Amino acid sequence: MWRHSPVRAGAAIELDRRMQLLNEAAVRIRLKFQRRSWRGCRCRQYADAAQSEITMIIAMSRFRVMNHREQDVRRAFLNRPRFVDGQAGFLGIEIFQDHADCAIFYLVTRWTDHASFRAWHSSPAHQRSHELMPKGLKLDSAFTEIRILERVEDEHDRDVFEHFPSDWGALTRAYFASSSISHALVATPDGTILGATVAMERLLRGDSDRLDGQPVWKFLTPESTEELRRLVAAGSRDSRLRFPMTFMDAGSGKCVLICNLDVQPNAFALLCEPVSVAGNPVAAQCEANRRAASK
Repeated sequence: MWRHSPVRAGAAIELDRRMQLLNEAAVRIRLKFQRRSWRGCRCRQYADAAQSEITMIIAMSRFRVMNHREQDVRRAFLNRPRFVDGQAGFLGIEIFQDHADCAIFYLVTRWTDHASFRAWHSSPAHQRSHELMPKGLKLDSAFTEIRILERVEDEHDRDVFEHFPSDWGALTRAYFASSSISHALVATPDGTILGATVAMERLLRGDSDRLDGQPVWKFLTPESTEELRRLVAAGSRDSRLRFPMTFMDAGSGKCVLICNLDVQPNAFALLCEPVSVAGNPVAAQCEANRRAASK
């Protein structure tokens, strides 16, 4: 638990004041940009879009640690108090450390709109989050900066599900954590499982063990192993492709799942579901096998 310090709190208040001023300046610049004359500009067709309702913004804060406390800052972010998580309009947060200069950090938060971000920025909870800075931390106040970025999208032809996993991240995580239908796993290119949803854990290992570190191939039939190896080796990025995979479940039975696959250089992800959610013999047998294994 971080301890409160009047000196540290004063520094946090000054940092907060500077960030607020930068935010207000960014908003003023944006408004000035929107009100400018578009006469003679090749981007005239974007004038109306600049005035349209914004569906997602990014607030990106940059700061530099001055007294070699980078590891303390990393730990502080990893153990953040999560005051912002329940804030109206909050979509997500990510923290980045500069690859060339590890003393530089970028705090990126995503919001549904400017008003929600400003409400958080002026809230007591936001102030408390700054007061919980690691003891003795010194920042380069001249380097501190905040920028507001707006997502570019076509409001007249918008696919609300294109950004669903990022815009509704908390809901997506909660769904995967509790769903008995969505079976998903992430593995390295050699098949070592990095993580799996609760449904996949229960299907393949019952209620006792975890899949992390296990080779995915041991849970597949030879035919499905060969097919998945081929797709992974080919670097398949067609996430719309759906194909059956036959898994060997915890009850030593076979369960067919329909899967989508996405392959990245360092990992691949499988998102699967039973052949039918209800009323299908294969899906019913999968569930029966899972229940038998958990007894």
